[in-house]
Parts: sequence; structure tokens; C-alpha cells
Amino acid sequence: MTTRSASPSGTATPRPPGTPDFSALVGDWVNTDQRSSKGARRLSVTWHEGGMFVRAFGTGSPQPRDWGEAPAVLYTSPDTPSVASSFSAVYDFGSLRTVVGAYHKTGILVTTTCTVFSDVSGGADHWARSFFRRAEARP
Repeated sequence: MTTRSASPSGTATPRPPGTPDFSALVGDWVNTDQRSSKGARRLSVTWHEGGMFVRAFGTGSPQPRDWGEAPAVLYTSPDTPSVASSFSAVYDFGSLRTVVGAYHKTGILVTTTCTVFSDVSGGADHWARSFFRRAEARP
């Protein structure tokens, strides 16, 4: 796997020259298991300000908890360096840190989340894998 910068210099455009095609990754994604208590429930992947960003929403009541927006690193495969097929983003919440890794395959976004607590009272570290489908357009 090859790392490609998600922050080329210059102004933001839909696909800046020299940037791998990231179109399969961009969009709003919904976890196929809305009952899951680990990982994200929803992801919004965007390209703006010259880079890719991921806004994640986790469990919460009555609304999903907004994790905020984090810059993403794009990855390409050695076989297709012109196409970004995966990304990673890091969320630092102070007492815990979550790394989201995702790859796109056949219309599905597969993610893993690794959560590590920075203090012993915070809870047990955990890992989760989730499958996301594109969110349906709302009228």
C-alpha cells in the first residue's frame, strides 16, 4: 500500500492534479448495523480546503455523538496508484484516542476503529469492524 498526501498545495478543486481519484470514498455513509455500540454509526467524507476530511458520528442518545471533523490520509495500492481506495483518520478526545481506517470495495466502505484509553480509569481498549453503505439521498 502506498501513502499519498491528502493535502496538495494550492486551492481546493474536485480533484487537484497529481491527486489520486478519491471519488469512490467521498460521500455520506451509514453503518449497516445501527445497534452497534462500538465504532461510528455514520461517516461524512468530504474534500475541501485542499484535503480529505472525515466527520464521524458515534453512539449517543437521542442523537448520535458528533466526533468532529478530522483530516484523512489517503492510500493507494501499488497496482493502481492513481486511485485512492482507502483512508485513515485520527480522533483525539483527550482521555481516549480513536483511529478509523477504511477501505472501499464493491460499493461498501469497510472500517476498523481502534480505541485506546490514555488513563487506567477510562475503560477497556477496543477494536471494531463495521460495514457502511451509502446514505440515501433525502428529498
